[in-house]
Amino acid sequence: MFPLNIKYKRELNLDVKSSQIFDIIEKELIRLKIDKIQRSELKIVFKNSFFNGQGRWHLMAPVDKGYLKLDRELGRLEYSFSVIRTFYISLAFSLMFGLISQSYKFGIIIFLWFFGMNLIITLIRQNVFMNKLKSKLTKKKHYAQQRI
Repeated sequence: MFPLNIKYKRELNLDVKSSQIFDIIEKELIRLKIDKIQRSELKIVFKNSFFNGQGRWHLMAPVDKGYLKLDRELGRLEYSFSVIRTFYISLAFSLMFGLISQSYKFGIIIFLWFFGMNLIITLIRQNVFMNKLKSKLTKKKHYAQQRI
């Protein structure tokens, strides 16, 4: 029905080691107050707790889990995240309004508005985040080439 797991892919074209790339990504996730990060050689998996002090306007507030994966052969960074928690909160919110108004149509409208608008805003903000992350990684490439 709705996309609850979203993926973005960006071409990187970097000659920097994957450990340097993941150092930058991990620092960015820590800066964004992601509290559970697991790192392997070519993948960073994260989980975002509900009560971690991010606030409701925070970039990662609607995201409950995800991963960043580096494909060295294709020079591509894949970013996948889940908004299942946002779906459940929207569903509970709309059920409450539907029961109060005693109209299932109103509940459906509230759900479509609340979840739909949150999803659109999240997609835009996460796309901007991915572009900024790519920009940081590209700057790291130029910095590493200048040092040689």
